[in-house]
Amino acid sequence: MDTFLGYKRANGGFGIRNQVLVLSLVQCANGAARQISARCGVPSITIDTGCGEYRQQEDRTNLGLIRAGQHPNVYGVLLVSLGCQWTDPAYIQREIEKSGTKVFHLCIQDEGGLKRTVEKGTALVGQMLREGVEMERTPCPVSGLVLSVYCGGSDWSSSLAANVVTGETMDLFGDAGAAFVSAGVRGMPGNEQHLIDLAVNYQVGEAILDIVDEYRQDVFRMTGQSIADVNPTPGNKAHGITTLCEKAIGNLKLSGSRTKVQGVLQVGEDIPGPGQWFLDNRQGGNDVYACTALAMSGAHICLFTTGRGTPLGNAASVTVKITGNPDTYARLGAEMIDFDASGVIVQNQDFRLLAKDLYRLVLEIAGGIPSKSERMEDFSWVTPPSGKI
Repeated sequence: MDTFLGYKRANGGFGIRNQVLVLSLVQCANGAARQISARCGVPSITIDTGCGEYRQQEDRTNLGLIRAGQHPNVYGVLLVSLGCQWTDPAYIQREIEKSGTKVFHLCIQDEGGLKRTVEKGTALVGQMLREGVEMERTPCPVSGLVLSVYCGGSDWSSSLAANVVTGETMDLFGDAGAAFVSAGVRGMPGNEQHLIDLAVNYQVGEAILDIVDEYRQDVFRMTGQSIADVNPTPGNKAHGITTLCEKAIGNLKLSGSRTKVQGVLQVGEDIPGPGQWFLDNRQGGNDVYACTALAMSGAHICLFTTGRGTPLGNAASVTVKITGNPDTYARLGAEMIDFDASGVIVQNQDFRLLAKDLYRLVLEIAGGIPSKSERMEDFSWVTPPSGKI
């Protein structure tokens, strides 16, 4: 059985990082949160809400903050509030602590101002960082890993190389008993049959079909346009993707060819078991929303394929970048890309052999080797907005 070295958690799970996060609970506390995170070199999650919200938006804000703090890669959290905000620090702290994460809360008004809050917050974050470093990694089974897959900034090479290699890698993890999740609702119309054919039963396949049908109808009802009118994007078209169906054929290769789809999840739901899962992420379709939604499902690692290249990382889930474009890798590989799949195109390499190489790289990164986005300290987190599109 394949293993890697991870961190055991009090709730019985494990993480692959001991990240410490600084979470702002209201826009008025964003500055304090950013100052603390900058001093300590840790991610901060700031929001433009937290005050005067209606119930649906408040629930969404709470969900994004709580799921960040509950992520298995997170060791500790510092909550920073102003004191008169709508967001309830005690509630958020209780919910995060249910996962075993260590949580501290500072209120700017109670602490005597911004300077004192930043000084105390810096000390608390430093304490948690030292505790995380002192923890020893122990062997963890690959079957306990949770991964996610996403395609952003795609081009002609994504379908031919990066996505097919990554899809086979996902099947290798599926063979090992691991779980993985995708969130490509906006990029799958025209080839949804691929995912439906992988459904474990009729009910799951019907649910996937309903999501895509409803999405098409909602877009037309709200905008008067077809989704195909705005997808592919101008960047996709400029680099060789001509139709939504063509884009969907490439995107769905990320789901592999043999790991069955066990069910459909909503944003913020934990992945309940091994196999492949599909995330209904109609609420946000751009890259940062989608990657945050995938992380909110508890994915330890996101395998992110990109034809054109992107620095995007995540505050909790470790992002691994794969490209199939040899020019992109030559220009951006040293800084932004973790794995070069272009050998499928330029050297006629077997995608299954490259998938084994990517599988091994993912395990090395899970065991502690930093990914390129971690080295760049790109730690994004933007909770998908409420609503179906």
